[in-house]
Amino acid sequence: MSLPSTYRRSESSMLEHQTWCDRGFEPTETSLANMMKAQGLVQKFKVGNLLSYLGRLNPLPIGVSKHDAVWLLDNIAFRGPGGTWQGEFVTAVFDARVSTKFVEAVGDIAEKVGLSKGDQQEKTIEERIIPFLMEVLPGRRVDIVYGESTKMRLGPGGRNGISSDLKKLPDSTGGTVVKSVATVPSGAGGLLKMNTFYAEPEGWAVISDIDDTIKITQTSDPVGILRSTFVAEPTPIAGMPELYWQVRDMVTPSAPWFYLSASPYNLYPFLRDFTHRYYPRGQLILRDASWMTIPGLLSNLTLGTQKYKVDRMKKLYEWLPKRKVLCIGDSTQSDPEAYGEMYRKHPEWIKLILIRKVTDIAAVGTETKNAPKRFEDAFKGVPREVWHVFEDPAECPARFNMSSEGAATKRQKSNKDVPYTLVYWPEIPGRGEFIRLALEEAGAEYVDTAKAEGGIDELMAHVKGEKPDDDTNPPIFAPPILKHGDLVISQTPNILLYLGPRLGLVPGADEDPDALYKVNELALTALDGLSNEPHDCHHPIASELYYEDQKEEAKRKAEHYVKTRLPKFLGYFERVLNSKASGEGPYLYAGKLSYADLVLFQCLDGLKFMFPKAMAKLDKEGKHSKLFELYDAIKQRPKIKEYLEGPRRQKYSSGLYRYYEEFDIEG
Repeated sequence: MSLPSTYRRSESSMLEHQTWCDRGFEPTETSLANMMKAQGLVQKFKVGNLLSYLGRLNPLPIGVSKHDAVWLLDNIAFRGPGGTWQGEFVTAVFDARVSTKFVEAVGDIAEKVGLSKGDQQEKTIEERIIPFLMEVLPGRRVDIVYGESTKMRLGPGGRNGISSDLKKLPDSTGGTVVKSVATVPSGAGGLLKMNTFYAEPEGWAVISDIDDTIKITQTSDPVGILRSTFVAEPTPIAGMPELYWQVRDMVTPSAPWFYLSASPYNLYPFLRDFTHRYYPRGQLILRDASWMTIPGLLSNLTLGTQKYKVDRMKKLYEWLPKRKVLCIGDSTQSDPEAYGEMYRKHPEWIKLILIRKVTDIAAVGTETKNAPKRFEDAFKGVPREVWHVFEDPAECPARFNMSSEGAATKRQKSNKDVPYTLVYWPEIPGRGEFIRLALEEAGAEYVDTAKAEGGIDELMAHVKGEKPDDDTNPPIFAPPILKHGDLVISQTPNILLYLGPRLGLVPGADEDPDALYKVNELALTALDGLSNEPHDCHHPIASELYYEDQKEEAKRKAEHYVKTRLPKFLGYFERVLNSKASGEGPYLYAGKLSYADLVLFQCLDGLKFMFPKAMAKLDKEGKHSKLFELYDAIKQRPKIKEYLEGPRRQKYSSGLYRYYEEFDIEG
């Protein structure tokens, strides 16, 4: 069986060749190519684009038109010669006007992956196939505004429509994120915004594969690739989001992440959305070969991956030679060989290699790819303590040996060496849930009276004024109540203000002396508008009255809240997440998880229960994308996920967030 003409045998391992032959990649790719030709979807270059062969030397570049789609790709800034900041800016330009003939191809692809004609999932195929069918536009230049006012001209692009420019950047500090916006005519679309993450020369960096390392792709099966790319909901590998957020905490948010994949750049928006949803943000490095073809997708993902990845890692080494690198990949492709080769070239650079042994794909050749000898050969000359093959991501943290400079900010220890006690009502999450989430995320030892025998008696003793009975703690008005040693305090924001520094849920005072007050400000705003006001929807007149006694007023209050107040507060937090103070990543302040993020998560979760239609509509509109990304990121954090899925998490009922059918409007 022959290999594609673009493939050179020397670029691939025998395992790639064996997989290509045994799994029937050639007939699948050939049939896709024939299908594309039959539908008239094979692109042709125009004579007028011949100058694009000159790449950046093209003397007559063309500007972007209103019919074009421009993609700006997120990047990393690094210090070049003399310590000046610079970054590689990659752009792509297409003709957004796709031939209507592509609809005919959708049915053919649906048939390839086992769908019947007219299946509702064909709509998903339509959406995902378009980046493969838009005509690339060679020789285009793109103008952008970097940061507040720095103007840059990128390109012109080469034959594949992609341009790559190394640009000097304004001075900044490590961990800073700067946004850029493309300057295009009205009507032009695409990915017109990008982020540049500043990475200092030293510290940790992470290089990760995507397909079958963090995302289910089934790269050993041609039909599996097509299904996971064009049909299936992108799904993370079980346990990997939790592992990656744990790694991020260890290497600190200022560490750069590189997602190095053999996928083509056509998949950039798809993979960018996926990584943003489940994993720490970073720079996607994808393959520009076979840019315009669906058949080329199969070649890209399965052939010549070792040479391609080593070549890209050489560039990363040139950018950040003093960084200590953690490499993560899997056994389906040539990740072990690529990482092993790179280690032998620069042993001082790569400190740890983690390879996921893929055993959940029933494919020919899996045993060979997972054989101990394969890994021993791949890592020949690499010290055994540097590489580790795992099946369960939970194995990996034991392999980490991050130095103090790369470790996450250490949690401040309390001088009260006793567990915390949370005193709150049983059977409802209520305001006690904001406290529980902080304690759970920190892994703190605590007693929850809501789950303890005699807990209600303890609570009522405080409500009645029988406790605390001492000369240092004032009487309590209402729960939640926190007891820690001799201290007894109440009021949700007050408790969080106390716990935040002790649980490591605010930046340390040594690095940011005012962080506690900024985090508390955000938490108070969330509690005001997304917790207290929703409560007032079902009790607008008096807390002592039953809901049924104020039902008409409650309905009116809820309608006003859903239509006016809810969008206002969600819009505010979206602005916060888009601000410079938010930093890199999905969190509200300084790129680090704080108790304000946990408060906001609980508010959003409660609102999803109380106003499901309104929240679904706001999510679908896309105006609050970063807000819902934060929600998903918190939900995937290991300890939070375990808590939410376990028995300690109480179900919503008649507490703070309540569901009434008359409240369930879209707004």
